[in-house]
Amino acid sequence: MRVGIAKITLHFGGALPSLKEKRRLLQGLIAQTKRTFNVSIAEVEQRDSRERAVLGVALVAGDGPLGQRALDKLVAFLERQHPDISVERVESEIL
Repeated sequence: MRVGIAKITLHFGGALPSLKEKRRLLQGLIAQTKRTFNVSIAEVEQRDSRERAVLGVALVAGDGPLGQRALDKLVAFLERQHPDISVERVESEIL
């Protein structure tokens, strides 16, 4: 059994009008990601920025390559969900 962790930095294509709008957008994205991938995910940094968000993700997989593929699919999923959101940086590790 392996544990995969990732720190994913998202950039919003134009600064959102308010933090409230950012949180509304992220709540939907996080809920959809949890349902689709059965992972633990939360906003962990840049909480007061309207332009960026940093998500922490954790998952359990049967082996390392399977965990890495799941993280890669999750990142691709995040990129497709909203036209104004882009993945700026991904740091991942399989333990």
